[in-house]
Amino acid sequence: MALTTEKKNTRESRLNVRLASDLKARIRRAANVLGQDLTEFAVSTLDERAKEVLEAHDSMILSENERRAFLDILAGDPPAPTKKALAAAKKYKSGERKGVVYEFAD
Repeated sequence: MALTTEKKNTRESRLNVRLASDLKARIRRAANVLGQDLTEFAVSTLDERAKEVLEAHDSMILSENERRAFLDILAGDPPAPTKKALAAAKKYKSGERKGVVYEFAD
């Protein structure tokens, strides 16, 4: 009995893009230089760029002065809660939230 394996296609979504023919030709040429077909090149390039954008978005780089100020704030005593914050906490603890009742363990 011969064993056969079925190749699963993990690509479930489709992305359709309209672009100028000269841009498509340039992209196809770049893909050929890398030995990739147009789809492989587009997917790998889009994925790489998306990761770069998200990494830049998700990280924060502080100057030395900003870093020092940030750490000083974290190391210091927190400010006293405002009257509004205290009222909100009291309301939350009492369960006053449109039909929601909270149970707190002692």
